[in-house]
Amino acid sequence: MNSFRNRLALGVGATTALLLVTGGWVAWEVTAKFNVERLDRDLRHLAEGNLERVMDASHWTRLDRSLAFLAGSDRPQACVLWVRNHGREVFRSAQWPAGILPEKLPEPTLYAGGKTVDPVPPPPRPGALSASNPRLPAKEPLFVTLEADGSTWRVAVTGNPYTTFVLAANLDEMDGDLARLRNRLLMVLPAVLIVVAAVAWWLASRALRPVHTLAEAAESITAEGLDRRIVAPVQDREFERLVRVFNAMLDRLEQGFHQARRFSADASHELKTPLALLQAQLEEALRAASPGSAAERTYSSLLEDVQRLKAILEKLLLLALADSGRLALQRQPMDLAAMLGDIVEDAAAAAPGLRIDLVAPAGATVAADAVLLEQALQNLMVNAAKYNRTGGRISVTLADGPETVRIAVGNTGPGIPPAAQGRIFERFFRGDPARSGPEAGGTGLGLSLAREIVRAHGGELVLAASMDGWTEFACTLPRVPDQAGGGRTVPAAT
Repeated sequence: MNSFRNRLALGVGATTALLLVTGGWVAWEVTAKFNVERLDRDLRHLAEGNLERVMDASHWTRLDRSLAFLAGSDRPQACVLWVRNHGREVFRSAQWPAGILPEKLPEPTLYAGGKTVDPVPPPPRPGALSASNPRLPAKEPLFVTLEADGSTWRVAVTGNPYTTFVLAANLDEMDGDLARLRNRLLMVLPAVLIVVAAVAWWLASRALRPVHTLAEAAESITAEGLDRRIVAPVQDREFERLVRVFNAMLDRLEQGFHQARRFSADASHELKTPLALLQAQLEEALRAASPGSAAERTYSSLLEDVQRLKAILEKLLLLALADSGRLALQRQPMDLAAMLGDIVEDAAAAAPGLRIDLVAPAGATVAADAVLLEQALQNLMVNAAKYNRTGGRISVTLADGPETVRIAVGNTGPGIPPAAQGRIFERFFRGDPARSGPEAGGTGLGLSLAREIVRAHGGELVLAASMDGWTEFACTLPRVPDQAGGGRTVPAAT
């Protein structure tokens, strides 16, 4: 759910589902209420037309047959009736539900308009109704819904001053229609939700297309192309402010980057001359000092510090050139096995207490700047010797592939803490002080410079493994096909 497009589609789908379910439920309730009210109205009209006078049993028999005829011969009677005249039952439909006791139902007492009839009018005389022979007033019906004999019934209780008339309508068919309507809505709902979610996803994709365009444009801006700017989509005014803010940020970033690059390069150049003069003066003073004197020790210490500063300046200058994309490479084909052999010999002389194993098949050729690449590999060797245990081991392995060569430099020192592994290539980062120790020295620029040099050659330098007792860096470089053919393994140097 970390995708805005997916969340939008899901949100629209969920909202639509809620609206459809709520709307469907409301529509179902309104339809059910409408059907019941219409049925109540039909029952009222049917009752009023048969309560104009006191009818005998034959009238109610004919009415019952008419209702049965309307229902059809192949279906159960949908409406049944029960009649009582002058307190005595005169008719009951044959299909009257046994679970409904009409004599127990409450009887209405009010007539149309909420009025009472007092005194009770005499029953009409036989013959046509007229002003002198008026119809009897009908009572306001009472409606109840009851369950009986496995069916639901809508019961209307009404009458006139002499007759109690009860009509019961079976609601099973109406309930069945409502159930079918509900089931069809539920069947259509998933398809509607899928279509709505798909449309929402499509609309979200179209709405986010300018964002993807902006992201792609931003990704294409590198340290070498900070002068590039993003063009706002003409048809999307909502993104104009975002583009303006981003371009203004690029302006500040470009200005700051160029200032930092110029400062690093200018500072390195400006400091090289005074440091060279200072080194020359210290070397002259060291030669003039008496052997074993305090002055000799002081000059020697100062000379080491000056040389260390010069090394730092050289590294900073190289990093500044790499940042600006102006690190010039003098490429030429070179045999990595020979270079690694020289580097291992130098490392063995500088760290005689360590065992150094080299496995390097001959013929692995790369097009590289010999000075810079050797400096990068020297940095890896120095790092492996510096952060090693007493009497430990360094392993240098060259693997020759069809398109790339891989150089692995590992040592038996303490592993790099997991929290520091993501920062080891940062400039001036020294890692865990307990691992480095005061004797380790260094400036925290070696690995960073080595990676920049390898990247300038089209390769990559990574931390391949780090655990307690073993740390390994892997350098991958593009290979130049071997013209000489064959291969050999350089004996291990110790």
